[in-house]
Amino acid sequence: MLAIPVALHHLLVCLIFWAALLLPMAPAFPLPNSSPLLQFDGQVRLRHLYTADDQTQLHLEIMPDGAVRGSRYQNIYSLMEIKAVKPGIIRMQAMKTSRFLCMKPNGRLYGSLSYSEEACNFHEKVLRDGYNLYYSESYNIPVSLSSMGNLPRSHQLPPFSQFLPLVNKIPLEPVFVDYDFYEQELNVESSDPLSMMGHNPGIISPSYVFK
Repeated sequence: MLAIPVALHHLLVCLIFWAALLLPMAPAFPLPNSSPLLQFDGQVRLRHLYTADDQTQLHLEIMPDGAVRGSRYQNIYSLMEIKAVKPGIIRMQAMKTSRFLCMKPNGRLYGSLSYSEEACNFHEKVLRDGYNLYYSESYNIPVSLSSMGNLPRSHQLPPFSQFLPLVNKIPLEPVFVDYDFYEQELNVESSDPLSMMGHNPGIISPSYVFK
């Protein structure tokens, strides 16, 4: 066996070293839309949209006749299927009535049996305190359970427009529900309404959980 000269051996080692450095490397970029704040296309969540002021606590519900209103307790009409249709845009459908949450150009909400991108697509914005805002993609008007007729196109949010998308705790089957048992106590005046800094397993940050 022929011995390799020391100089040639050194040259081969250097060539192998530089070849390894110059090989193309896969960029270490995160997966697109990997943040839980950016909803994946097709991602589905079952939630009750809770909103409140100092005196009133409401859950958005869509009735069989298409009326959109607020209920004090979670119920079969307030359970919404929230699905991402494209990055940052969602549509909401009531599980019981199969009606989509839609908005008219003047800001009025209604439930429709047919889905329309113009009327039923909403931007979802997650706030730092755990609340969510939903704006019409077409009209840039926030979803609100306010009794106001025409919502103003201004930067000031109307009442009942900040929602906590609460994880469902009622049976999906049509059985009797003790609403007093399922009522969730929320401190709406707290800077930590979801008890994210504490240890309350009954209420979790719903914008970070997909199920």
